Amino acid sequence: MQDDIKNTIARVFAGALLALILVVGFIFTRPDYLRARALRERDAELQQRIDAKRREIAVLVENQRRFKTDRDFVESIARRNKRVYPGELVFVFED
Repeated sequence: MQDDIKNTIARVFAGALLALILVVGFIFTRPDYLRARALRERDAELQQRIDAKRREIAVLVENQRRFKTDRDFVESIARRNKRVYPGELVFVFED
């Protein structure tokens, strides 16, 4: 009978010790988990910004290519910047 009580107390103590270890482990790992989650979110945000910059660079590279090969493109850009051929008469209407 006394052995049963000792075994029961030992099991309860072992269970309580295991629960305590789990709780302490959770308390110590939670800040690291939260920091890792914040870093993953920041990484995703930075990756989106990198992708946007890559698209922007692709547009610029395409424009550079067109400046070298497409005369109509060059002329349209020049016209938007109010450039004219020598001797050309231009009327500019401003709002």
